Formats: sequence, structure tokens, C-alpha cells
Amino acid sequence: MKVVVIYPGVGFSEDKSDEKPRVTPTIVIPLGILYIGQFLKDQGHKVNLFDHFVSDLSINEVVNWIKKLNPDVLGFSVVNANLFTANAIAKAAKAWNPNLITIYGGYLPTFCAHEILTAFEYVDFCVRGEGEYIITELMDALEQGKPVNEILGLTFRDNGKVIDNPDRPLIEDLDSLPFPDRDLLKQAYLFHGKITTVISSRGCPFSCKFCSCWKFSRRKWRLRSMENVVEEALYLQSKGFKELIFTDDCFTARKDRVLRLCYLMKKEKLDFAWHTLGRVSQSDTQFLRTMVDAGCVTLTYGVESANQRILDYYNKRINPEMAIDAVKNARKAGIENIGAGFIIGAPTETREEVLNTIKFGFKLQKIGLTNLQHQILFVAPGTQLYEDTVAQGLLDPKTDWVRGIPAVDLYPDSLKKDYLLALSEWSFKVFLTNKGFILKEFLKSIKSSYRIQAIFSLLQGRP
Repeated sequence: MKVVVIYPGVGFSEDKSDEKPRVTPTIVIPLGILYIGQFLKDQGHKVNLFDHFVSDLSINEVVNWIKKLNPDVLGFSVVNANLFTANAIAKAAKAWNPNLITIYGGYLPTFCAHEILTAFEYVDFCVRGEGEYIITELMDALEQGKPVNEILGLTFRDNGKVIDNPDRPLIEDLDSLPFPDRDLLKQAYLFHGKITTVISSRGCPFSCKFCSCWKFSRRKWRLRSMENVVEEALYLQSKGFKELIFTDDCFTARKDRVLRLCYLMKKEKLDFAWHTLGRVSQSDTQFLRTMVDAGCVTLTYGVESANQRILDYYNKRINPEMAIDAVKNARKAGIENIGAGFIIGAPTETREEVLNTIKFGFKLQKIGLTNLQHQILFVAPGTQLYEDTVAQGLLDPKTDWVRGIPAVDLYPDSLKKDYLLALSEWSFKVFLTNKGFILKEFLKSIKSSYRIQAIFSLLQGRP
């Protein structure tokens, strides 16, 4: 069968299907649709993948591209932010060819599959959870005309009634998954062919209130062996890649795994610069030096807040002092790029607490931080925050599941969103202009495509 899988873009306006999106050059390749594409390719299907985030095509132009390919199946990776785009494309494609099979997968369909099929008649199936084996079984059933009522993890319609099949067990043996062929995505990524994404685990051992990762993976953190990860790295090196981005939700949660990876990378003489996310509670200097010695150049921490009350509300299980030590240790260890992510706008968070977090970013910059990001807290399906908000009667799960909503728009005594956005924008400008930051960081960036990308984004005023 001919299959098209799309990672829809964001930022489109309703009733403006001819509108061109604003494209920001990116180096982050979406592994989710790559794994799906690899499974479908191995199954013998003709696969075309499309990442709308790096395309300047309007919705109408994407639909015209689909028409030229004339697929049998059209799939989408859907979250709240790109639901409108996915719907617009699916609806138009289905109107063009009513026999086209449309499938939604990803985070939002995992938590709201029943709602999606109830609301949108142009969506035929929803894949809940990890999609690799669900989609291959579904394709077999479609090709052979078999019923789908026994495909675990699938939501479908039967004579107009929405049916949720039982959940599918999580994939336990991640080493059994094929390495995704990056050539399946032939789009204009920044430094295409030189830098790519890799994941060494699925899920997360923690349970932050604002995150849906741990619920998507049912509180299970599953690991690839580092031997398997290095085998993939050797494959990528043979393809000419020079830099890796580990996209694990919590890469450094277990030191023994990371140390094993570092040992194997040096043993195999892998010459990669690599980038990852870390946890401030796992950041002693010797550990980080071992990472640097194996090629790590970027470490970004989820700091979230400078206020212990807010950290406890998020269930982060860290404190601000850990963040200070983590940045200091990363600088001592020789990490070139040290980032920090912050979340502002928690329910009941005061103006003083938000300002304290903003100032904390500047404090971390003085001891070595090179990049920071402020996000406003959003309430979205799949998070504990969403469930709490529904329980408090502030959200209607029958209607409010379709969009992520800033928490400050739901809690009457919260700070205003416009104030938080303005404060975030101001803090970026101050961060950039502190003590010749741009010149100093640019000089460090000459040899690193990742740093050039970070500087490019900062200059455009985006985290």
C-alpha cells in the first residue's frame, strides 16, 4: 500500500488554508514518524514522510502534494498544538478521496482517541500509545480485509459506534526495534546529513505534574542497552553524521547507563559531538567530565522554578540549590553549552515568585549558563495538571480536550498571560545583552552546528 505520514505544523489560522507558515530552520528530526516509517517500509509498503515544521507549504499545498502521491493511507502524528492543521489536511484529503484511510497517532490520540473519532468524521482510526506494531497489524488487516476489533491499542468505528480496543502492552525489548532510516525524511533540516536525533529510552522514571510522558508510558521507563545505542551510532557514523541529539526525556537519570555509553563510545572510537537533557540531581563534576570526554557538548536542565513551593507543586523532586550546583559543575567539567528550561504561570504563583525565577536565570548565567527558555504552564490532556483541573470543575473534558490552555487562563487569581509573555520576552533580551553574551557565545560556536542553531533562535527572540 502507499502510505503518507505527516508531522503537522503549527501556527495556521482557521479559514486560511492558503496561508504560508513561518519556518524556523531546525536540526531536530522527529523520530516518532521515522520509527513508524521504518516499520512500514520493512513491511513492504511505499512510504512518504513529511515534516511540516520545516516546510513552507500552506495547508492547500500539502493537500495538493498528497493528491499527487495518491496514497491509500494518510497518517498524522498529533498533539494539541497541531490538531487544527491535522484536521484541515485530513478533512480536505478525505473530501478529495472518500476511500482514503486516515489515521491519527501520537500523544493526543493516546489520551483522547474516543473524543477525536466522535468529533471528526474524517478520521477513521486512532492509534493509542506506541504505534509501531499497531500500525503494522492495522495495515495487514486493511490489505486483507480482516476485522480490526482484536488489534490492541486501536480505536475505530463500528457502524457509527466508537470502539476502544484494550490497550496494547508497551514494547519491552527496545533493542528489537530497527534503526530508523533518516533518508525517509528528505527535507531541508539545518545541517542536513550532519546532525540527527537518537533516543536511548522510552518513558521517564519521574512524574512531573505538567508532563504527559510518564502517563503515555504508563509510569514505565524502558531502556535500550547501550551496546544497541552504540551500534546505531556506528551506523550513523558510517552515513556521515557528525553530531547526535539524545532526545530521551531524562537521559542522565541513571549514571551507570550514561557511563557505560561513554565507555563504549570511546572504545569504538566514535567521534561525535552530542547533546542531551539532564537532571540537576545527577550532575556531579566527575560524572559530567566523563560525558565531556566522550563527546558531550550540550546539557540542558529542567530547572523550572527558583521557588521551592512551585517545584513541590510540579512534583519535580529537586531544589534551586541543585540547579546552582549543576550549572557550576557543568562549567567545571567543560560542558560547552549549558541550558536551563523554566516554567512560569503556575496556579497561585505570585508576581514575586515569577520575578524570582526570572532573576534566577540571570544568576545562573553568571556562573556558566549559556541558554535559557521560559515557557508558560499549559494544561493539556495526559497530564496530572489536566486531571486536577477537570476535578476542580475548571475544565470540561467533553470540550476542552481539543486545545492546550494556559493555566493562568483557568485560575481566577493567577497572573495575566500577557504580563508573563512580556516578562519572558524582556528576560531574553537582557540575557542576550549581558556582558557581551552574543559575541562570546558566537566565538564558541564556530565549530558547533548545534550552537549556531541556538544562537540563531535566540537572535530571533525565540527559546
